[in-house]
Amino acid sequence: WRWAGVPFFMRTGKRLPEKRTEIVIQFKPLPHSIFDRDDRGEVQANRMVIELQPEEDISLTVMNKKPGLDQRMQLQPIKMSLSWGVGGRGDTPPRRRIAYERLLLDALHGDSTLFVRRDEAEAAWKWVDEVSEAWADGDVKPQEYVAGTWGPDASDMLMARTGREWNSSDA
Repeated sequence: WRWAGVPFFMRTGKRLPEKRTEIVIQFKPLPHSIFDRDDRGEVQANRMVIELQPEEDISLTVMNKKPGLDQRMQLQPIKMSLSWGVGGRGDTPPRRRIAYERLLLDALHGDSTLFVRRDEAEAAWKWVDEVSEAWADGDVKPQEYVAGTWGPDASDMLMARTGREWNSSDA
């Protein structure tokens, strides 16, 4: 019930400009503004980005009032990073593990937190099998794209039709 009606978009591919794994949570816009502003159409949605690869990071981008005593309320996006060593904390980041080092160490210590159970793997393959069958039946064709790009134009058009866009760091 919690996620009912919430759209999920996933983009994956080979030979993209960079290897990156991230989860972007775009928050719903406010139904009304408490400020009298003319730039309502320019206000970006608040986003939380959880980066998994190549670096681990969590950031929150929110709209914030531009500094100053102007009569007019102007907003700008502000990115708050929850990374190690950011924001003047002076913390030293933990040594970054390479490739599967973390999984191998967890397996040796008997920690199965990052491993999937059999039923989870079967559920994931069921979803992949349905896509593969649709391709084989000719119902749906994979979208081709040029190597080194962020994917087919249809991907951007899908997001535009729903009033969304891919994470801006793709630009």
